[in-house]
Amino acid sequence: MWMGFDKKEAKATAEGAIPWLAPTGKLTVEALRKLDRPLLAWAPEGEAYRFDSAAYYSECADEPGGLSPLEKKVAALPPRPEWTMERIWTPDEDSSEEHHTAYHKASVTIGGRLLHPRDLDSYAAFAYEYAGLDDEDADDDPELDEDDLGQPRVTGDLEAALAWAAAGVCVLQQSLPHPFRDVLRYADTDNRPAHRVFFATTPRLQAQ
Repeated sequence: MWMGFDKKEAKATAEGAIPWLAPTGKLTVEALRKLDRPLLAWAPEGEAYRFDSAAYYSECADEPGGLSPLEKKVAALPPRPEWTMERIWTPDEDSSEEHHTAYHKASVTIGGRLLHPRDLDSYAAFAYEYAGLDDEDADDDPELDEDDLGQPRVTGDLEAALAWAAAGVCVLQQSLPHPFRDVLRYADTDNRPAHRVFFATTPRLQAQ
């Protein structure tokens, strides 16, 4: 989504901002067309809702190895507003009948799969499923060497997986200002689906 920027302006705009994905993929276009409305997102006012990077990372400065170059860059950023995302919960066996009914009433077919178009967790779950990672647990895999732990093997369709992850990120982007330089704290559980779709599409973001 760099329309209107030349390369130099785009790079300057992206400094300190969440990477942005262009909504060009076929699956992304379909998801955005079927999006009934963007997810709600808000940043409460007041100092209590500002993330102080310097204070946060000062607690890690004495750890072995110290801060990484990236952590030092983040620690140098000024206090920024903390945002909270609306969360659409994927029903499970513990969900009420009313939740199941409301979720499925709002669901649509995207890429041949039925999901609520604002359920970021579903986009992430489909991404890992298509990659063949949905049931993989490195701690329980006897074939993994110790050096391989934390490096899950992709055994499925990586392109399909990244397409689902990118669609989820582009749905999320409809709710945030561009460029987004503020904070979506992982400690806020309602923000975690946003983190999951970002993590799922990391290879694509790195290629931008």
